[in-house]
Amino acid sequence: MLSASRAFLSSPSTGTTLVGSAYIVYMTVRERCSVTTTSTGELVVVSGASTGIGAATARELASRGYHVLAGVRRNEDADAIRAEGIEPVMLDITIGKHVEALIDRIALDPQGRLLRAVINNAGIEINAPIEVLPLDTWREQFEVNLFGHIRVIQALLPALRQSRGRVVNISSVGAVATLPIYGAYAGSKAAFESASDALRREVAPQGIQVVIIQSGGVKTPMAAKSGPLSLKLAQGMSKEHTRLYAALISSTVSFQSSFLQRAMTADQAAKKITKIVTTKRPRTRYGLGPDAAFTLPMARFLPARLMDRVVPG
Repeated sequence: MLSASRAFLSSPSTGTTLVGSAYIVYMTVRERCSVTTTSTGELVVVSGASTGIGAATARELASRGYHVLAGVRRNEDADAIRAEGIEPVMLDITIGKHVEALIDRIALDPQGRLLRAVINNAGIEINAPIEVLPLDTWREQFEVNLFGHIRVIQALLPALRQSRGRVVNISSVGAVATLPIYGAYAGSKAAFESASDALRREVAPQGIQVVIIQSGGVKTPMAAKSGPLSLKLAQGMSKEHTRLYAALISSTVSFQSSFLQRAMTADQAAKKITKIVTTKRPRTRYGLGPDAAFTLPMARFLPARLMDRVVPG
């Protein structure tokens, strides 16, 4: 494999910068943005781009003139996402060879384009009570939702130093306001946020920005599958676990399913994510979605015991 650092140093600097300006507190409550849709031709990596938020964000960034390296895991997903400005790349973030190939693709870009941003969006969600969820399933979620992203970040930081680019990490409102049965998924996101805070402070002197997006409910295939998967897992519980948790699982799944009917679409989320990616001076954290607008402030200011009464369960 070509030395990444050597290749990046040999790439010519375009001298371009991200365009636009924005001041956003909670994007669904207060938003003042002015983002120019200038065609930059710079590279942006989006992981988890097969469907949902990742696919929609890839399309939105391509419409702004960026060349998007859209991470997918299957050939049929590559065929579906391929379009002008969108180049699908095989990227299972848990597989080292896939990430190494991505390094080479960026380093050997035929037009010498810089890597402007990395959007770490890939994720999996498998929800069940902590006592019930197998440890292997815990590990699987952390492998994707935390360690896979760290693998990508470690690999692409040299390219981002060259461009003074940006890391955008897609987290969840659940990282700070966790529903029952969401312990593993929310735990992986909370760990990802802590790692992101450390990273931001480590690389700020290098000119690299790190942004966390705390996403609320968004209508995506992953979200749609979450509830039925939890109910399916519940069918395999012991009689004792069924007695203890069946009603809780059912009520939590019903709450989430009902909320998703009113949640924002992936295309709406992608427009807001793109504004965050392209604004010149981003905040360190953004809430995304109507539930984020009220849940995040409550989690920040309400005592934990009171939040226990507010959170459905």
